[in-house]
Amino acid sequence: MKIALKEAFETAALTLGSAVLFAGFFHFNGWLFASLSYAESINWVFLPAGFRIVLVLILGLPGATGIMLGTWYLDQGSLDSQPWLVLLTGVVSGFTPFAVMKVLAKGQQTARLLQGITTQSLLNFTLIFAAASAVTHQLLWLVMERADVNIWVDVWPMFIGDAIGSLLMLYAFKLLLSQMKIKAL
Repeated sequence: MKIALKEAFETAALTLGSAVLFAGFFHFNGWLFASLSYAESINWVFLPAGFRIVLVLILGLPGATGIMLGTWYLDQGSLDSQPWLVLLTGVVSGFTPFAVMKVLAKGQQTARLLQGITTQSLLNFTLIFAAASAVTHQLLWLVMERADVNIWVDVWPMFIGDAIGSLLMLYAFKLLLSQMKIKAL
């Protein structure tokens, strides 16, 4: 009983921590790259996309759920008149990277997937995720009749922003990890 309660508490803490970190990175990205904004919710450089990958690869379901909660928090004011759009955008934001990971893992456990990950497979995951994220967001916004959506035009800046932001974040984490190894020795 105590073990189940401890696991539930840890999962809740990881989920809430992911939500706070994702929302924080979203605001940081908005401040840092304000001049590179294409449209509302579409940036030419979107660092939180890379953070989505990191959270999902490391934390799995709690990371995806945290991203969803963070997106709900971020969108609650801007999409006030469309609560279903807020709800579904959060689901797409959090669970698209999780679904891409599961499809690409082909039934492997996440730990085994991470042990065998190569630079090429991480690049493939990043590009597939960026494409899936851009397409699912744009399709959702089109179906839910969000104002000013032009899927044929808007999908490309979103894809580019997610891909660039993801690659920048992943290389930053790689650099950080390599520096930690050097100091640990």
